Amino acid sequence: MSQFYYKALKNQKEIVTGYVEADNVKEARNKVRGLGFLPTNIYEEFAEPTKSVKANPSKKKYRLSLADKILFTSELQTLLSSSISTLEALESIAKYSPKENISNISLELENNIKTGETFSDALDKYSDVFGKVYTALVKAGQMSGTLPTVLGYLLNLLKKQGKLKDRFIQMSIYPMILVAALIGMYFLAGGLIFPKLIYAMSIDNPPIMVSVVVDSVSFCFKYWWFLIILGAAGVYGTRLFFDDVKIKEKFSNFLMKVPVLSDCIQYFSLAHYMAVMQISYDAGVPMLDALQMAEGAIGNTVIQKRAKNSYELVKKGKSLTESYQISGLMPPMLMPVVATGEKTGKLGQMFRDAVIGIEQKLDVAIGALAKAFEPTIIIILAIFVGYIVVAFMQLSAAGASSILNAF
Repeated sequence: MSQFYYKALKNQKEIVTGYVEADNVKEARNKVRGLGFLPTNIYEEFAEPTKSVKANPSKKKYRLSLADKILFTSELQTLLSSSISTLEALESIAKYSPKENISNISLELENNIKTGETFSDALDKYSDVFGKVYTALVKAGQMSGTLPTVLGYLLNLLKKQGKLKDRFIQMSIYPMILVAALIGMYFLAGGLIFPKLIYAMSIDNPPIMVSVVVDSVSFCFKYWWFLIILGAAGVYGTRLFFDDVKIKEKFSNFLMKVPVLSDCIQYFSLAHYMAVMQISYDAGVPMLDALQMAEGAIGNTVIQKRAKNSYELVKKGKSLTESYQISGLMPPMLMPVVATGEKTGKLGQMFRDAVIGIEQKLDVAIGALAKAFEPTIIIILAIFVGYIVVAFMQLSAAGASSILNAF
């Protein structure tokens, strides 16, 4: 029987160390558990401690896609629901996750917990990765003892975001195909058809509409590298441009004035807002804190201001119904739902009903936006085709004139 040194957590926070006698590491681990501790490191007294996964010492910034967040949340929620401790769950994810970033973050979270931090405190350091709403709800779940349940809610929220993202991508496929076809036709006309006709008809001075197409395509082929640099600079400049708070606010105001699109933006923002309110309320988060977290889930500055105004009104003593009505945050059709839920004290049910109602409205708004794309694309297509046809007719007329002059 050998002597094993152990380092463990007492009450999930206090670090304790000591020795136990056992035949192997597994038996030693079981003995430490029998003492009421959660072992974090066990090795034979004269052996070196082993590390199954190497920590990332670079402290680099991580980026997780929506799919990565769903995978991490799903794995963590499944493990915690199986009565596995947070530390062991993170250790398992760090070892077996197929994504390197998830593995590294899990390992760093695990190491931070081993130093005495709570899971929510450790996760708070990655608020730029997961988002403030995510970390705040995890903290609320840990404080209320409902962390697995809250992770389940967060998983549903992330999946809803994924579905909304997929809808917008699917809606954009048809316009993108048409735009790609138009660009292809433009380059075909300017790079092949028009130049050959000009040469075949011996036209010295092509019509201006034809010259515009031919010269622009020729410029693109000749200076393609410049266009790539210009495009990259344009993307970077646009990002810097919209980082300005005032410009972002003006752009949000403009979008909210565009018919059909404004409905999509409003219901998309409110879908996130009400989902966070539902999760927060079910997790036992105080109303003011829930309102603040939900405000952070909104991207459009116009709607975010309304949410902030609602928070300030509730803070001053107004009811939730009054605050939504004064701020104009909720659509009129949802106000009876809010009022009924508040009067009957069934706020949890009210938030769930509101989420369902908003998602239905969002489906309608997305459908309307998709239908609005069709006539817009047809108009653009008609203008483009009309331009090419007129240019071709001018070229034909110029060719006929050139042939007559030759005789």
